Amino acid sequence: MKRFIVCIVAIFAVLATVCLCVGAGFEYQRIDSVYINEVLQGLDSSRQPEEKVYDYTLFDRDGKVLFSTVETADMSYDARISKALGNGDIAVDYKDCKVVFYIRPQERFENMRNCLLIYVGISFTVMAIGLAVCAYLLYKRTVKPFEKLKAFSGEVARGNLDFPLTLDKYNSFGAFGEAFDIMRNNLKESRIAEQKSVVDKRRLMQEIGHELKTPLASIKAIAECGYVADGKEDYAMILDKASAIDNLINDFYHATLEEEGQLNIFLTRHSSKELAQMIVSCDYNGRVRINTPPDCFALYDKIRMTQIIDNIIANSYKYADTDIVVEIVERDDKLVAVIRDSGAGVPPEQLSYVMDRFYRGEKTAEKLGQGLGLHICRKLVERMGGEMICRNKDGFVVEITLPKIN
Repeated sequence: MKRFIVCIVAIFAVLATVCLCVGAGFEYQRIDSVYINEVLQGLDSSRQPEEKVYDYTLFDRDGKVLFSTVETADMSYDARISKALGNGDIAVDYKDCKVVFYIRPQERFENMRNCLLIYVGISFTVMAIGLAVCAYLLYKRTVKPFEKLKAFSGEVARGNLDFPLTLDKYNSFGAFGEAFDIMRNNLKESRIAEQKSVVDKRRLMQEIGHELKTPLASIKAIAECGYVADGKEDYAMILDKASAIDNLINDFYHATLEEEGQLNIFLTRHSSKELAQMIVSCDYNGRVRINTPPDCFALYDKIRMTQIIDNIIANSYKYADTDIVVEIVERDDKLVAVIRDSGAGVPPEQLSYVMDRFYRGEKTAEKLGQGLGLHICRKLVERMGGEMICRNKDGFVVEITLPKIN
């Protein structure tokens, strides 16, 4: 930047010097008095100067022309004097005569003006070129790098950390731009490290869940055998807690797969009666009442839909512990399953968060869970091209909308 300022100052100093030289070098066309004296002396010796500077006329008191270098009209003495003075010429006494030198002041003025205009035009042209060069250098060294820096900051703000910032290190923003590019690389490395850390944590959760399932299955099997053999409530409690832990592990495992996009969805054509039968089969307490579904077909993944229905019914029994009413109806080109219990529902201020990841309402604090069930269900329904909403209406209502096909 210092070099650039020094260059600009040097350019303007040169331009100022040029203008001063032009002004000082311009010579005003003064009257050549030496030539006039030579002419007057030559009249005495009848010898005229070799180089003629001005035309002149010699006339007597009567106005008669005695000698002239140009043709003149006949006129009186006073008329010649008046005309000469009126034109700006010079009248000099010579003995009893007058010599009028035609210096043509108007012509001389025009010549001087033209010369001055030429010099001024050249000076301003040089200054304009210098200013243009300065403006170009200013744009190249300051404005253009700033535009690149602006575009770079916009890309980084949008999360594009692969957008490089290339600036000449010698320009005004060189060091500044290099620091920004280093920051971009550091952010990119930090993001890669963070993503790797998240992936490693998810894999660790999957591995832990997988490893826990083996001893948990053994605990459940022993508890079931003990309950069948002895009928003690202790075995029933062990079996119930083991099943709850197994459900939590499944929720974490499915949530991790859903985040990584590994929870596969295979859409196939199923009838509404199949959906009704699936809901009945997921009712392990026998408290679901379902209407006769319309005769139509929908598109969904049977395995994932079984997981969704099982989760919703299990939540209803866990938090409401009432009978469940299910209605399967048609709405335009959709098949809708409305699942409603008769519990207290969800507080209105919490209803919009009930399907968020890890969200649990105030009334669920005493129940075992991590707030993943409805979140996973909604994600699965959306990936099947449907929609899942929750509301309160004489209890808690979950409405699942699926695309209908012929």
